[in-house]
Amino acid sequence: MPTASPSSVSSLPRSSLPICIVITIDTFCAACHHWAKRQERAVPGQLFYGGPIVTMTPKAGAARPESLLVQEGRIAFVGSLGDARAMAGRDVVDIALEGRALLPGFIDAHLHPLPMMFFAASADLDGAHTLAEVRDRLRRQATVLTTGEWLVAVQFETNRLAADERLDATMLDAWFPDLPVLIYTRDGHCVICNSQVLAAMAFDAGTADPPGGTIGRDAAGLPDGCFYEKAVGLPLAAKPGPSAERLLAAGERLFERMAQAGVTSIGAMLQSDDEGPGGAAARRETRAMPMLRHRIPQSIYAIVIGRSLDGIRSLAGSALDDPSAGTRARAIKIFADGTFGSCTACMTEPYADNSCTHGYLTLAPEDIYARMEAAHVAGYQICIHAIGDSGIATCVDLFERLLTAHPRDDHRHRIEHASIADRALIARIKAIDLCICTQPLFIRSERAWLPTRLGAARVAHAYPFRDFLDAGIVVAGSSDAPIEATDVIAALDFAVNRGGFYPEQGVTVAEALAMYTRNAAFLQFEEQEKGTLEVGKRADLVILDRDPLAIDPAAIGDLRVCATMIGGRMIDAGEQAA
Repeated sequence: MPTASPSSVSSLPRSSLPICIVITIDTFCAACHHWAKRQERAVPGQLFYGGPIVTMTPKAGAARPESLLVQEGRIAFVGSLGDARAMAGRDVVDIALEGRALLPGFIDAHLHPLPMMFFAASADLDGAHTLAEVRDRLRRQATVLTTGEWLVAVQFETNRLAADERLDATMLDAWFPDLPVLIYTRDGHCVICNSQVLAAMAFDAGTADPPGGTIGRDAAGLPDGCFYEKAVGLPLAAKPGPSAERLLAAGERLFERMAQAGVTSIGAMLQSDDEGPGGAAARRETRAMPMLRHRIPQSIYAIVIGRSLDGIRSLAGSALDDPSAGTRARAIKIFADGTFGSCTACMTEPYADNSCTHGYLTLAPEDIYARMEAAHVAGYQICIHAIGDSGIATCVDLFERLLTAHPRDDHRHRIEHASIADRALIARIKAIDLCICTQPLFIRSERAWLPTRLGAARVAHAYPFRDFLDAGIVVAGSSDAPIEATDVIAALDFAVNRGGFYPEQGVTVAEALAMYTRNAAFLQFEEQEKGTLEVGKRADLVILDRDPLAIDPAAIGDLRVCATMIGGRMIDAGEQAA
């Protein structure tokens, strides 16, 4: 029988990639026809052996199997090598692990696929620490624009600038007096525009803030170029999109790279109307995404953002609602508040470095409840964005009311982010069996400035992973890409070691792995399909260079993904190395 060894591939570069894709659906569809279909290499069956097989089943003390057999895209056998060979017969390819570790494929339970493509086509300001760096990156991007395009940049982090530096419309005007410029902050909940953009919008001192959003203003009351939360959609509505060809070219390898990095399944956030930070500009994501299904190797759990249930209902029978093809649509997302970076997450006490604001709810509690009730009664899962402690507490209040009025077992409703919570609030979350989808890499991005923003007393309750798990809450991990990189190895490191940020809230390596395998599958109602290595489940696998459970936890970030299998198909070594 032929024998193959998994290619040793170094971890992919971090691609810090919410919020919109602004082209007509017809243009998008036409461009998709020219996007060559992904080629995959099919083999009759694969037998893995010769290395640790980490099944991630919750059975404590269970002996590790010698081998794992894949046939027809499913795990056919897990156990002794002799029994596996007897079952496999001759029509199988041996894959000798040579000491490498075999695990379930990683599940990124919360990301924004179309904004990822949009971000990849824009200037990247990640790591820019000075205005000079920002200016230089913008100037490079300006050289690739086509006629009529705006200059767009992403991943700008105000908190990284020196205290005497500020990026605003005045600065952007000085750099680009004749070109519309729009900058996304890192959290995606704020944009900064220049006067060319403001002129296109015809704003003046009398322009009112939209419900759930804020327009920044100067001393004279005129818009200063900053837009927060639901106000972000105002400049986006006027913005022309990048060329479809450039957008698709930029996004072509995003999901392949995720596969190469071990991600075999995603929770895809899709906007269906003008609800959400992207506003009207992103309202067609639920129509565009099914057309890209053939280009995305991962299985997809669709989570629809919208004012009503129309968006998720529109997916019935589409390429995103076919469990036999690895897609499912059964969840909706609601935004309850903002972010720490924009000082819009709803807090019980004012921000320590901005005492005039507590942040705010982006929807009135009764509006949140009405949407929750409609989704719950219709049988959908609720995924609610809540970052601030007051925002989370308000959502818990509403869930308690909902589940009293409409009891339902095994609802698996989720809080997305749940970024700060004390133990009393955590106990309330557990009491009604809410799940949490968190993002460990938020710690990497925020640890330098979060203590100043929250203050010494509160910051110890930020990202309390240990307290969540000790309370018995099911916690899944994700990237929230394009906000953070889809680098699961780095995320495991920050779940375990936290970059030294309140390390007592770190979790064990096994618990961190569960966040990206077993727990994430549970949050997606797919624990019978994926998340552990058990007979009958999809052959979604990742091979790491070492056994993650046998190394020093401090070295978890040094692990490398060597190969990935999705639904029984290996990612070619040549594609990985390209």
